[in-house]
Amino acid sequence: IVYDILNNLEDELELILRHKIQFPTVIYTIARYAFSFLYLQCDSLPSYTIGLDLKYCQLEHFLYITLFIVANYSITLLFLLRVRAIFYDVPRKQAFFTFLWVLAFGSSILNFFHARSRSLVEPKVCFEEQGEPLYTAVSIAMLLVFDTVVYIAISYRLFQTFFFHEKNRPVFQRTCIFLNGATLPTFSKSLFRDGQLYYLISLLTGSTVFVLFSLPSLSHAQYGAIFLPLYVVSTNIIACWVFRNAKL
Repeated sequence: IVYDILNNLEDELELILRHKIQFPTVIYTIARYAFSFLYLQCDSLPSYTIGLDLKYCQLEHFLYITLFIVANYSITLLFLLRVRAIFYDVPRKQAFFTFLWVLAFGSSILNFFHARSRSLVEPKVCFEEQGEPLYTAVSIAMLLVFDTVVYIAISYRLFQTFFFHEKNRPVFQRTCIFLNGATLPTFSKSLFRDGQLYYLISLLTGSTVFVLFSLPSLSHAQYGAIFLPLYVVSTNIIACWVFRNAKL
């Protein structure tokens, strides 16, 4: 995350200093830097965090989960704002996407019950006891559902006009054009392909985390905890890149 921020520092400064700061930019900034604080707060893995004082292990665990929720769901909020803007003329669909985001955000509360934090004297570390991985699996599943619905809805909206004017083409040809976005206007093509990339990364990494947390044979939380940082970091980097592409 830190490397990506430094690598795109010029764009970051342009986004904040040269453009009017609006609500989406605020959400972008929160998503961007909450992840940095998240991984500064822990050592390397969510399962094992170094405590400055072992008396505060529970507080440290609470702060970690809170930062994880804020960082992860601010990303989904960016895509909620995008899909609401695309369906600006359909209030019912806007309300549906908002409701779906609220459901996904509500499921994030389950992360607080995933595991409990305790301290060890030697070595001096805070660690997570074996909890209920299914809670995190449900939260990840809701994120995947939200991402899938938003991706399909945006793709459908972008191609709605195209399909109306291209009814005479064979179905197979129209489907191929739909998948690669070749005939879309430049801005719409950018929205479509950026969304494709984000959804692909989110689906692959999120599905892996979901499987690791939900399969009985892999029920120990350490398997999911090992892959979880890759999921949250990759989706953050791609989502922020998508936002900058649309904004700058």
